[in-house]
Amino acid sequence: MSVLTRRDRAVEGSQGGSGRGRHARLVRPFAALGLSAALVLSTVPLAAQAEDSPLTPGPTVYADPNSPTGYTGRFVYYNPDATSVRFVADILLRNWADPSDTTVYQPSQYKPGLMRGGGGYDVQMTDAGGGYWVTEVPLAAGANQYWFYVNNNTNAWLADPANSPIFAPDGIAFPQRRAFNKVFVPYDEAKQNFAPLAARQIELPREDSEKGTWSYVPIDIPNQTGRTLGVYLPPDYDPDRAEPYKTIYMQHGGGQDQSDWLNMGNVPVIMDNLLDDGTTEPAVVIMTNTNYLGPVGNQAVLGDAYPNLRNVVIPFVEANYNVSTEPIDRAFAGLSAGSIVTQNLIRDDVDLFAYWGPWSGGVSVPLSTANLAAPYIHYGGGAWDFGLPNANTVAALDNVGFIENTVVAGAHDFNAWNQLFSIFARDYLWHPEAFLKDEIDTLKSGVAAAGLNKGNTTALTVKLDQALKLVTKDDTDGALEVLGGFLTQVAEFQSAGKLTAEQAAGLTTIGQKVTFNLGYWQQ
Repeated sequence: MSVLTRRDRAVEGSQGGSGRGRHARLVRPFAALGLSAALVLSTVPLAAQAEDSPLTPGPTVYADPNSPTGYTGRFVYYNPDATSVRFVADILLRNWADPSDTTVYQPSQYKPGLMRGGGGYDVQMTDAGGGYWVTEVPLAAGANQYWFYVNNNTNAWLADPANSPIFAPDGIAFPQRRAFNKVFVPYDEAKQNFAPLAARQIELPREDSEKGTWSYVPIDIPNQTGRTLGVYLPPDYDPDRAEPYKTIYMQHGGGQDQSDWLNMGNVPVIMDNLLDDGTTEPAVVIMTNTNYLGPVGNQAVLGDAYPNLRNVVIPFVEANYNVSTEPIDRAFAGLSAGSIVTQNLIRDDVDLFAYWGPWSGGVSVPLSTANLAAPYIHYGGGAWDFGLPNANTVAALDNVGFIENTVVAGAHDFNAWNQLFSIFARDYLWHPEAFLKDEIDTLKSGVAAAGLNKGNTTALTVKLDQALKLVTKDDTDGALEVLGGFLTQVAEFQSAGKLTAEQAAGLTTIGQKVTFNLGYWQQ
């Protein structure tokens, strides 16, 4: 699926994951609590007809020739004690196709080029009598988020009882619990007619695809009781598979818990679809709760942040599931406050995970972080996101490490975070070449500008191309051997006067950065 790119600092992405740039890219046996994700999905009808159930509680999405998106969502809320009900949804629109347009558009104003990210649509529902409250609104493709305020109490974000998320038993209690319900909306090619919306079909459940399962699994946390992990297992998970599964750890934001990535964050559906497409590897996904990870730690003491993650959660997962114990096969990502957790872990224990995803939480990883050139870090945020990482700060980190930065259509909301998870899992996880390509391209540009003759230029360039291909094929030893030959030849060209000391130093510095990264994970 493509991700639309914007401005001169962006590089267009594609289904194959090409076009990654160093600048912002706008665009891979024990008791359990909870229910299968399939039960969640079955509550929401797709493309049903409006007249089928005019007062059936919950959401009904139906094809509508009068809707600007081709689809309308009907929402029915039943509460006989309510005197008023407000329907609220993160479905206001911004102009992703034209960043100079600062207008916030209503759902009824949809036109190609608009994407969700304009904030909360808030409307009084119509009293249909008998305790039923109704509203209708045009909706565009993907997972749409909504909730209710009853009797104008905006401190209580109420779940849709006919389509409720399945909350963790040890999660945030009502009314502090913000209920993010989701409704799935198909893509109308003629009316929506916008590639970034077409890409959001990855968020829609597929009737004919294999499904993974998810549940809340009890875990013993020191000095706490009743704690759980959210755990997604891929379709046909095999506890005896010869090759252990990789793991992805997902961290929620402030005012959330391990429920959110499983429900509105849509991780199970997205993973199922990426696996169905063959664009990511089967992995066990773990949703943790910040409240039991332990203290943030002392920046001056390495290995001190979130000790329960390191000493309890990871050992529990690796003892009870058929997953790899190698850091190169682990990823950790988080949104907003979860991005701060992610960055604190990078600062404190950079190689606990090889792949990191700090999203919508600014940039706080120090440039002085030890071994910053070892991990693969994917920053990201929404274009209208107050937590959007600063592109210049990310670029400064990229001079030291291997950093990518993706900006998507969205604000500080799941419109952005669902897309970022899709991109992370599809295009970046387990793909070191996606992070190394910038440095290889910089080396090739340096070679091309060095004034060497055609034969010598080709000799160096071929080595660089070959090294990247070998990384893509998971042949790290071969890539290191080829890069070693590149560095040796650069030194020889300098000794022969074919390269200046400055030219050779520039090529050598970047070449050594790449070889350090690849060699680090071979130790």
